[in-house]
Amino acid sequence: MALTAVEGAGPFSKIDKQTVIGILKAVGSRDPDMLHAQKQKLLAPSKNLKTISYVLMGGGGLLTITVFAAFAGIPLGLFGIWVWRRSARNTAVVEAAFTEFLAS
Repeated sequence: MALTAVEGAGPFSKIDKQTVIGILKAVGSRDPDMLHAQKQKLLAPSKNLKTISYVLMGGGGLLTITVFAAFAGIPLGLFGIWVWRRSARNTAVVEAAFTEFLAS
């Protein structure tokens, strides 16, 4: 099975609307169940990133409690926030593209 552009990309990559619409067109069917399954495949990496971001922010918060570990805790927490925002943006793009595809 060939990898799509989103599946072959790294977990931190940005997803654009045209890619999502192209993947949905590649399903080759207008069956709502098949399209929903493909949408869930597209959303899976973003859900994993959201969980990872919570761990990073929590770990950064715990490390920041001590003065010596704050050197690692602050960047870790900031990276967790960045990962969380990237996950939210990717989820929003997939949802918007899926709605647009169904409307057409």
